[in-house]
Amino acid sequence: MPTDTIEAPVFVPGSLGMPGLENLDDVRDGSEIDGPWIVILYNCECHSFDDVIEILQKATGCSAEKGLAIALEVHTRGRAICFSGSKEECDRVADIISSIRLQVETDRA
Repeated sequence: MPTDTIEAPVFVPGSLGMPGLENLDDVRDGSEIDGPWIVILYNCECHSFDDVIEILQKATGCSAEKGLAIALEVHTRGRAICFSGSKEECDRVADIISSIRLQVETDRA
């Protein structure tokens, strides 16, 4: 009888080796993050800059200038962090922004 044994492959943790992974932008680049949670606003083609700026001012209390800067980042990069704070604050902000059917999500910072 043969005494050869087959060994199972050994799993070695490492990178996933996903092509292009290193080229992804970090959505947090250039954003001020003060809290453990963030609100990410995504681009859409159905709202004007004025609509976005107005809802950002209403939801976050930011100035018109800050709202414009966020709107421009969303327009050019496809998404931007528009608020950071506690989970409850971020949920409140996201609810206000999504009330005009803008796409947002909350996440840990």
